[in-house]
This record gives sequence, structure tokens and C-alpha cells, in this order.
Amino acid sequence: MGMSRITRHPHYYLHDGSVSIHVEGTVFRVHKYFFERESEYFQEGFRAAGPQEDGQSDKTAFRLDDVKISEFERLLWVFYNPQYKYDEQSVDHWIIILDLATRWKFPGVRNLAVRQLQKLDMKPVERIVTYDKYNLDKSLLLSAYILLCKQPSRSVEDGERLGMPTVLKISEAREYAQRFAAEQGCHSPTSADAEDEELVEILKDVFSL
Repeated sequence: MGMSRITRHPHYYLHDGSVSIHVEGTVFRVHKYFFERESEYFQEGFRAAGPQEDGQSDKTAFRLDDVKISEFERLLWVFYNPQYKYDEQSVDHWIIILDLATRWKFPGVRNLAVRQLQKLDMKPVERIVTYDKYNLDKSLLLSAYILLCKQPSRSVEDGERLGMPTVLKISEAREYAQRFAAEQGCHSPTSADAEDEELVEILKDVFSL
């Protein structure tokens, strides 16, 4: 690496760090322990790295070419910030962490990101699309599915984002819910007239949860 193009990260270059990691022309000096303890990806990567990229020094920093500096900062933030600050962060913050934790096989960090996203307000379509992208437990989406079932309509754009299988299942659940409401004596019933408890059971059945 040409050292003239390398800068040390102003916050995550720790003098007691044990591994140097190169991201977009910036060197991070952090504790190897977090990466070896948590991540199969880094365990294998460190083992396979040759002497030119073993991370022992800035000159031989371990290279990460598939991440931006701002994204890597957020992953490190999990390890180096107090837990009480977790609830202060945005949806976008935790989605980036979820993405890296998934790609780099940090199961503990991935579970943390999911728990934090569960606490935050997200539009139902955004939550469903995000959770499906990262193959998260669909039972976590019951509240989002309920909201969609109760909506009188949705946009073409939302339908495209959800994908045909999800759209069809939501439509099926709406039909069941409307039928249930009619059986309960509701005049001109819609799916919004069904009780949440009944919708939960319908959705569990439709989505095989």
C-alpha cells in the first residue's frame, strides 16, 4: 500500500488496538478480539491473510474492499459505545449494521440490530421488505401484515417492492378477514372490520408461521 495515500481514522485508530484494517484509504486500528470472537468471516479472513495483509501494522493492514468508511464506523460503534446509546439511533443506522452483520457473519450483532429495529417506527412495507431481504423471522412481521390488511388500498410501487408472493398472501388474508367480519354480522364488511386477534390467526395460517 502506498502510505502517502493512507490516513489514520480520527476516532477508531486506537493505540492499544491489535489489528489494522484498511477501508477506502483509511486505516482503523482496533481490537482483533471483537472480530475473532464474533465473526466466522473474519476468523477465516485473518487465517487466510498473507504477511502483506495480516493487519499486524498499518503497512500490512487487512483490507476490506466491499464497505464504505461510514458503514464500517457504524459496526465499530456497536463495540465501542455504551449500550444506553443504542435507543438513540435511527432506522437507517441499524439497517446498515444489520447488513454488515449479515454479510460478515456477526450473529450477536445481527440479533442486536433486529431487536433495535423492532423498537423503532417503520412503515409496514419498509419493514417487510427489509426483513425479507435479510431473511429474518417472519413472525416479527405480524404487526406490519395486520396494518397492510387493514389498509383500503396500496400503491403500485408498494406492491412492486413487496413482490408478488407477499401481495398475494396479503390479499388472501384480507379475503379471509372480510369473510370473518361478515360472519360476525358486519354489514358491508372489509378486512379492517376483523379483530386483530382474528387477523393474527389468519396471517399465521396464510404465511405458515
